[in-house]
Amino acid sequence: MNDKVTKIRLAYPENMEPNLCEPEKNEIYRYLLGRRGKKPLVAICMNPSAANMEYSDRTINRIIKVSEKLGYDGWIIANLYPERATRASELGAYNDEQQEKNIQKIMEFLKDNGIDKVWGAWGDLNYPVLTKSKEKLLSELKKADIKIYTFATLTKKGEPVHPLNRVVKQDFSRKINFDFY
Repeated sequence: MNDKVTKIRLAYPENMEPNLCEPEKNEIYRYLLGRRGKKPLVAICMNPSAANMEYSDRTINRIIKVSEKLGYDGWIIANLYPERATRASELGAYNDEQQEKNIQKIMEFLKDNGIDKVWGAWGDLNYPVLTKSKEKLLSELKKADIKIYTFATLTKKGEPVHPLNRVVKQDFSRKINFDFY
């Protein structure tokens, strides 16, 4: 496994194991992970961590619980940047080729599945590689008229709250739409 990814092995909730992982075997990059459905909850997080087809992590399990609570029949995780690292401080230099592929995979999935709203779930971005990635992805989402929502007010830095944030109360019964492109 990628040295930047700590092996945090959690089981997926019963009957919620992923049936989509793009690419399926790459240890360095991941574009999409999830369980397809007719109506999946799509969350855009910061960058992928330890989860893969075999085991989950805390962020993924939280997103799965939210998808179940809200009545979605699937869950999909995309990320601002595709490099796998448990801590954003461990990300390497920005790779434009990988970011373009990341955006292509995300946009293709959203278009193919008729998804016009996504859950912004990346939290504060303290690293230039993530800020640059966010700008590029949000530009493409805007062009496609795909809206972003969150379940809490934005952070002090103006970012959507990460699913594991325990400081800000997230109300999963109420979507808050925002436009900050």
